[in-house]
Amino acid sequence: MQMTSQLLEGKTIAQQIRENIKLRIEAYVAEGKPRPFLQAIQIAADPSAEWYIGQQEKWADKLGIQFNWIKPGTLTHQVQLIDKIKELNEAHVHGIFMAMPLPAGFNADEVLLALDPRKDVEGVHPASLGLIVLRKEKLIPPTAYAAFKLIEATGVTLKGKKAVIVGQSAIVGRPLQLLLGQRRVTTIVCNTGTSAEDIQEYIAGSDIVVGCAGSPGMIKGRWIQPGQIVIDVGTTEVEGKLVGDVEFAEAKEKAAFITPVPGGVGPLTVTMLFENLMRAYEWQNQ
Repeated sequence: MQMTSQLLEGKTIAQQIRENIKLRIEAYVAEGKPRPFLQAIQIAADPSAEWYIGQQEKWADKLGIQFNWIKPGTLTHQVQLIDKIKELNEAHVHGIFMAMPLPAGFNADEVLLALDPRKDVEGVHPASLGLIVLRKEKLIPPTAYAAFKLIEATGVTLKGKKAVIVGQSAIVGRPLQLLLGQRRVTTIVCNTGTSAEDIQEYIAGSDIVVGCAGSPGMIKGRWIQPGQIVIDVGTTEVEGKLVGDVEFAEAKEKAAFITPVPGGVGPLTVTMLFENLMRAYEWQNQ
């Protein structure tokens, strides 16, 4: 019997979180504390980074957050960039967003290590990821955070469930596995060494399916089982359209819950970055 999935749209949850952020900011300002300050740094001319920072600028204005954007051409050498980061670490800035990728000649690991972990709103500093491993997380990579929030939004009891994550990046697959583990979900993470046959088998035995490999349509609609929660993090432009990792049309006829692409994880990601900013602000003002 075919069923119609309930769409998990990020904008609904994002609105609730943004309202909570605004209330927290208003309360801090009323106490005489400064407004949260987000500093974005973009070194390379990259359309995706420019769009993402543009979203940050838009929502910072709506939320009453101070925002500054260092654009390409300002810092042209790694030494300049690291000096600027060290300056911002000591300045009246609560969050630093470091846009990736960096141009040739820059060492991303050295740049990220220069960040004060308490200001790392992307949650990519080794200390940020290490705190997640220790179950003492402060700042969580926003895309993994958004995917986790959407899973929670289903209202399904997570303890004892099984999940498969297709993709093991440091900003989605691996931190999401740790977050689900905290909720006592048994999770299998697939990578480029996992065969399509094995992925299909793991999906068949799971309650939660997460696609975050960035490979359009690699998770076949026919693999999805009735009643599953399907979270599609993948966003790849194909012939001018954004396409996810899951074959959506067929999958939505069987899944209990599914995220559309676009409109699912994406709209929530920038909001979770601002939630990280608030966590960073509160951490620094303890």
